[in-house]
Amino acid sequence: MNSLNTDQPRVQSGAGSAPRQVFELDHLTVNFPTRKGAVPSPLQRMNLKIEAGRITTILGRSGCGKSTLLRTLGGFIQPEDTGGVVYKQHFMTGPTPEIVMIFQENNLFPWLTVEGNVKFGLRFRKEDTRDQATAVSEILASVGLTAAAKQYPHELSGGMKQRTAIARALITRPQVLLLDEPFSALDISLKRHMHTLIRELQEHTGTSMVMVTHDVEEAITVGDRVLVLGGNPASFLIDEDTTAPSMLDRYSSDYLELQKKVESVIY
Repeated sequence: MNSLNTDQPRVQSGAGSAPRQVFELDHLTVNFPTRKGAVPSPLQRMNLKIEAGRITTILGRSGCGKSTLLRTLGGFIQPEDTGGVVYKQHFMTGPTPEIVMIFQENNLFPWLTVEGNVKFGLRFRKEDTRDQATAVSEILASVGLTAAAKQYPHELSGGMKQRTAIARALITRPQVLLLDEPFSALDISLKRHMHTLIRELQEHTGTSMVMVTHDVEEAITVGDRVLVLGGNPASFLIDEDTTAPSMLDRYSSDYLELQKKVESVIY
């Protein structure tokens, strides 16, 4: 896969027409049940439209509800019946194989090789064994892990483990990939490599992605749209399109201006 050409603007989906939506928050309210009654989360009667075929990044202070929001998008948390998450024109009622989530911890199976871990993602797909082998080979090549196919997780670096987790998720050909601070444990050099990789993979597959992060640079560099969540009840304090070519240069005035704006809100 070729490296990103920083002279070209990011692809803007829906140019000249209304963009397709992958999610719509329709008066989304999340409360957590306890023995003494429901405890409200910061997410109360929220409305938002998230476009398909793009990377949307979500930032915010700890406790603002961003991870709760991500898990609700994945169907792992059920909202109140006064509203919810609309996916494919229907309110979500639970997880679906079309939406895959990657967590901060890679959750690889230590007894399986890289190849075995990635192939595990195909367990629910009825394909010929030869087709599966081809699919595994192709996805490993796309994340640069062909040479590591026979290695076990304990033999891998942190970046290689996360690339394996990403490959295992993408081999299922999901409609949506949700990422919950997937690169927070990596050093800055590896992080930036992963930023390039995830952007290239999105452009190659067209998969809609939503990523939660604490890293302002990561949010701007990776995202096509940056959302900053804050307050209680929560609202989107910043909602910025970052598809302009200048946003690919972390030293450009536009990039630095947005970085300063975001930091003034969350720090």
